Amino acid sequence: MFFLLLLTTCWLCRRRHPAGLAGLLLAAGLAGPGPALAGPGPPLQARFFGLLRVGDSLYAEKKGYRSFISAQRYYDSARTLADRSGDTLLLAEAVFAKARVYDAWNEQPYKTVEYFQQAADLFARRPAAWRRYFYARYLVAHAYDKIPDSLRTVQTLRRLRAELLARPDSLRRQVPSTVEMALTATEVHNYALADSLLRQLVHRPAVRNDPETYDYLDHYFLTQARLDVSYRHPPVSGYLDSLRDNYRGVRNPFDRVYYSLNLSNLYAAANQFAPAYRYLRLSRHLQDSLDKGGDADRIRQTLVQSEERAALHQRQYEAARQRTRTHVLWALSSSLAIITLLSAYLYYQQRRSRQQAWALAQANGLLDEKVTQVELLNKEIQHRVKNNLHMVYSLLHMQERRTDNEEVQAHLQAARLRVESIASLHNQLMLSPNEGPDLAVYLRSLISSVVGCLANDRQVVTHLQTAPLHLPPGSYLALSLILNEWVTNSIKYANTGEHLLEITVQVRHEGPLTCLDYADNGAPPPGPAAPPG
Repeated sequence: MFFLLLLTTCWLCRRRHPAGLAGLLLAAGLAGPGPALAGPGPPLQARFFGLLRVGDSLYAEKKGYRSFISAQRYYDSARTLADRSGDTLLLAEAVFAKARVYDAWNEQPYKTVEYFQQAADLFARRPAAWRRYFYARYLVAHAYDKIPDSLRTVQTLRRLRAELLARPDSLRRQVPSTVEMALTATEVHNYALADSLLRQLVHRPAVRNDPETYDYLDHYFLTQARLDVSYRHPPVSGYLDSLRDNYRGVRNPFDRVYYSLNLSNLYAAANQFAPAYRYLRLSRHLQDSLDKGGDADRIRQTLVQSEERAALHQRQYEAARQRTRTHVLWALSSSLAIITLLSAYLYYQQRRSRQQAWALAQANGLLDEKVTQVELLNKEIQHRVKNNLHMVYSLLHMQERRTDNEEVQAHLQAARLRVESIASLHNQLMLSPNEGPDLAVYLRSLISSVVGCLANDRQVVTHLQTAPLHLPPGSYLALSLILNEWVTNSIKYANTGEHLLEITVQVRHEGPLTCLDYADNGAPPPGPAAPPG
C-alpha cells in the first residue's frame, strides 16, 4: 500500500494535471469567442473571429499536442489583426486564446497566469463581456494552482466569489464556471471553500455536460467525490461511482489521462488500492502515448516562435510609435518656433504701436493746446472787431447828429448803414462759424436795419423769399453792401405816390448760380426831355 501511494505521489509530482485541469478541457464555446462573436462586424473584426473559430475548432479536437500547435498558428494570425485594430475586445480574445495554449502545454504556469490576467483586465473594460471576464478570472486562479501557489489560488477564488455574490441570482446562473471554481478549490485541498462555492453558486439541476465547452456534470461529480473522500467521509460515495461510470464514455485522450489519474487518487484515498493501481497504470500508459512523436517539443517551439513574433510585432509597434512621436515632436517644435517668432513679431508691433500711440497722443495734446489758444485768440479778435465796428457805428451816428449839412448827413448815414451791415454780418458769422449764417434771417435783419434808419415816417413793406441755401462766407459781405444800396435807393427815390413802399427780395438757385431779384413798386423816373426842333 505504501508503494502504491508513493508511486501515485511521484506520478502527480512529475506531471500534475497532464493536460491542465481546465486547459485540456477548454473547447470552442466558453473557451472560444463569447457573445461578441454573434452578428456581423467590420471586415477586420469578421476575419479576426473567423480565425479564432478555426483555432478553437482545432483546439477542441484535443487529438494530441499537434491540435494545440495548429490552433496556435490561427491564434497568432488573429493576434496580428487584433494589434492592428487596437480594439479592446479583440485584444482580450487574442490574449485569452494564447493563454489557453500555455495552459494546455502546462510547462510555464507563470506565463499562463500572466496571459489570463491580461485577458481578464481587458475584458473588464468591456461591460458587455462580463461573462468572459469572470471566466478569465477563474482561469487565473486555476493557473495559480498549477504553479503551485495555493495562497493566491484561494485569494483569487474568494474575491471572485464575492464579485459573483454581488450579482443577481439570475445572472450568476449564466456563469457555468462556478463548478470549475469549486473543482480548483479541491485541487489546493481547501475543501471548506469548495463546499461553500457549491452551495452558494451552483444550481445542480442546471449542471450538465456540454460537448462544446466543459464536461460540467463530470466535474461536478469529481468535486463532490473529492469532498466525500477527503472532507465528508461518508461510508459510500455515490459521486465516485458516478464519476467512474462516466469515465467509460470518455474518448478524448487528454480527458482520459485526467480522469484516470483522478480516479486513481480517489480510490487510493478511499483505501481501495486495486482500482487505484489499475487507473494509475492506465493514466501512465495514456500519457506516454501522448508524449510520443515529439509533439511536446513542437508545441514548445511553436510557443517560442509565437513569443518571438509577438516580440517582433511589439518592437515594430514601438518603432512606429517612436517614429510617430518623433514626427509629432518635430511638428510641435516647429509649431512652437513659429508661434515664438509670431509672438515676438506681434510683441514688437504692439510695442511699436504703443509708442506710436503715445507719440500721437502727445501730438494731439499739443494740437489741442494750439487749437484752444487759436480759439481764444479768435474769440478775442472777433470780440474786438465787434467792439470796433460798434465804436465806428457810434462815432458815425454821433457825427451825423452833430452836422447840419444834409449832404454830409447823407454820406455819414450811408457809411453808418454800411458799417451796420458789416456788423450784422459779423454777428451772424459768429453765431454760425461752420455753416455760415441763415440767409433769410440775415437779409431780414439787414433790410430792417436800413428801413429803420431811413424810412422815418414812411411806411415800408418788405417781401422776402429765399430758398434754404447757404452761400460761401466771402459772398455775404458783397451781398449785404449791394442790398444796402438798393434798399437805400428805394427808400429815397422810389415814388409811390400815396401808396406804401413795397420792396420784394427773392434769392434762388439756377443751376450752379445763385440769383438775387430785387424790385419795388416805385414809379420809374421821368426820361430826359426831347431836344427842341
